[in-house]
Amino acid sequence: MEKEFSKQNLVMAGQCLSYLCQMNLEERINALDWLGNNLENHPGIEDVIIRAGHKNPFFTPEFCRLAISGVSSWMKKEVLVFWLRECENQHPRNIGLIMAGNLPLVGWHDIMTIFATGHRCLYKPSSQDTELPEFLMHLLGSEFPESKDYFQKVERMKGIDALIATGSNATATHFDYYFKDIPRIIRGAKSSLGFIYGFESYEELIPLFDDIMQYFGMGCRSITKILIPEDYDFGPFFSALEKYRHLTNHHRFQNNAIYHKAIFLMNGDPFLENDILVVRENKRLFSPPGVLNFEVYKNLEDAKSIVDSHLNEIQCMVSHLGRFQGSLPFGMAQKPGITDYADGVNTLDFLKLLGN
Repeated sequence: MEKEFSKQNLVMAGQCLSYLCQMNLEERINALDWLGNNLENHPGIEDVIIRAGHKNPFFTPEFCRLAISGVSSWMKKEVLVFWLRECENQHPRNIGLIMAGNLPLVGWHDIMTIFATGHRCLYKPSSQDTELPEFLMHLLGSEFPESKDYFQKVERMKGIDALIATGSNATATHFDYYFKDIPRIIRGAKSSLGFIYGFESYEELIPLFDDIMQYFGMGCRSITKILIPEDYDFGPFFSALEKYRHLTNHHRFQNNAIYHKAIFLMNGDPFLENDILVVRENKRLFSPPGVLNFEVYKNLEDAKSIVDSHLNEIQCMVSHLGRFQGSLPFGMAQKPGITDYADGVNTLDFLKLLGN
């Protein structure tokens, strides 16, 4: 009886949402395409970037614009049409979304995917990232008033038919238990890994530092650890790092580096640094902002063994020209495509299935 009642409620919710959410797939694609073509040069975008930086000092104008450019590249008609083929939704659902706030617009892919598939997004933003995503939703609503029915800001996840949530490993465990009775995607902490062969020149290493330093190394696609060969010469490495010397003007980032350097000195832990980044030998994948871990490998088989030990923690991996198995080329970690789903879980397929 309880299962029948739950199913009946789900059908009734779908009927109610069908009444509210009137845009068809083509209209939703056109709305996102308009946003992608107008976002970067919108007259109000610079004010929003400034407000975002006031709320979260790690959201610098440089990195806000980088994030805006990234999401804009997803919202192009030719990209959306191919991505959303055979995606007309017959049964819209209420999808709860608990958002992370470690990067500017880090939750926009989920918001966009929920909207694109015709579901209604009941979202709880992170206090660290409210300005930018809500500005994008406001722009959509201003140009396409019917899109407003697809978004609702909430404090509690009530009346939802499914959930997408991102947080720490501890909160992920909590979410998974609390929402065990509904379909869900729960994401915990991830980070990324870089591989150095040792022959890379200074010029070839420069793109690696986009992967390491962009967003201050705080994203799941940020390289927080590198693998290096024995007797590696860090000379070209630190020369290439000079590209990001301007980040020494960011006091919070530098304070992180100074704090951890002091801890390492007190503990007698060896490290390398050039006043931009502290580099230390450590087997852990995760490192705090201002610090990069490294581990020495003896040969390729040893390197693969180290990679395998981190498989459950790795979001992506980079190497020169993507030569290492399963890796991207240097400079590509922070440029995810529309199908580069967090944790490798296809949110589009998840949402399409809910609408069938």
